[in-house]
Amino acid sequence: MEMHEYLDALSGQIRSGRARQAVREELEAHIRDQAQTYVDSGMEEQEALEQAVRQMGDPVEVGIDMDRIHRPRNGWKFLGVIAALSAAGLLAQYICIYRYGGSELTGNSITIQAFYRQCAYTLMGLAVMAGLYFCDYSLLSRYAKAAGALFIAAVAIVCMPGLAPVVAGAHSYMKVIMYVFIPLYGGILYCYRGSGIRGYVCALLWLGAAAWLALCRIRGGISVTIDVLFVCSLLLIMSLYRNWYGIRYRALPAAATCGLAACLGAGVALNLSDYQLRRLEVILNPQSADRAYGYQTGVAREIAGRLELVGGQMPERTPIHRLPGVQYDYALLQTASVWGWLAAGVLLAILALFLVSLFIMVKRQKNQLGQMVGFGCAAILALESARYLLYNLGLGLMPAAGIPFLTYGRLHTVAVYALFGILLSIYRYQDLIWETGNRRKGSRRTMAWGVGKYRIRIERADG
Repeated sequence: MEMHEYLDALSGQIRSGRARQAVREELEAHIRDQAQTYVDSGMEEQEALEQAVRQMGDPVEVGIDMDRIHRPRNGWKFLGVIAALSAAGLLAQYICIYRYGGSELTGNSITIQAFYRQCAYTLMGLAVMAGLYFCDYSLLSRYAKAAGALFIAAVAIVCMPGLAPVVAGAHSYMKVIMYVFIPLYGGILYCYRGSGIRGYVCALLWLGAAAWLALCRIRGGISVTIDVLFVCSLLLIMSLYRNWYGIRYRALPAAATCGLAACLGAGVALNLSDYQLRRLEVILNPQSADRAYGYQTGVAREIAGRLELVGGQMPERTPIHRLPGVQYDYALLQTASVWGWLAAGVLLAILALFLVSLFIMVKRQKNQLGQMVGFGCAAILALESARYLLYNLGLGLMPAAGIPFLTYGRLHTVAVYALFGILLSIYRYQDLIWETGNRRKGSRRTMAWGVGKYRIRIERADG
């Protein structure tokens, strides 16, 4: 059978267009390499090519096995877990928060209507997650810079005077929109592979643009800004460690990135307002600090220290009656107040296991883009959850945006589920995405398939 006829028959069994093209290219290269080996041993060129084709086996059988291996994975396990955690989170919110609503002490923000809205926000988030789950995340390798520029421009325009409501001189309710920048930044870093020091400088400029957007346009929500910029700095250091830019002395730009992050953190610390400094004093030295500036911190510590391992306290003594915005900032402490620390600890353990499973899934990715983007998404979720726990214990200076599945809010809920959708897309397409773009001369590309009784292992040198 002629080589192109053989490849047509084999690739015709593969349903995924992306996998079909990649498998065809690799098998053609393998056949030609094997034929060249036969030619070098004295065989005629045409005979060598035919022999190399015959050794590949039956094209239909091999193609069917290739189709079985190289197709989108069904992430039903992750989808089921997220759906179950969503339902459990809504149930916990209702039992621990919204069933106490409607009294004069809780105010108008905690009502059964607010619970219904959160149910709607969760459904919106699940819909966004499902849409991103079926999207090919590798599009970031081509369009990340354009998407990043569009994101920065769109948010900056929305934050212009008169286009969005201003609360206390800022758009702090939009702070969680910065979550979206993290996967975009991972794709942007991937786009600059092989561009040398210019790529590194451009990556820093993108980081500066994100800082400007959050600090100068959105304003407010400084804790979320710090978390997002910290995760983006980690991604930049990871890209340097993996030598994406081909810089000979990688330690210098890595040190420069750490120094820049330290300077940015110092700048933020020096620009803390008076009330934020007083709050910090309450956390570091509660005995001598002015308690008026640490009322919420003091109440949170008092309630946390009084809770039992099993069982809650009287409803009128829970955070919902003593702390404002409990459905935003103290949902975890409220849950522990109603059920006890043991039940709250079980919820935290389940969430921690879920986040760890996301990190493990990301670590197993063979595609560097998937690893980078997935790590950024999982890292911001883990970092914000850890800070939320500390704040609920009275150990945090500024509140996090929230914790997955337990926090009220439209933008936060949708943003969290969007990150879940990107992570699920990485899982779904991990068998269909291969490294593309810049490769150094002499590097090797390997694809290995187990195809029934066939074991095909293709290794060839590029360049």
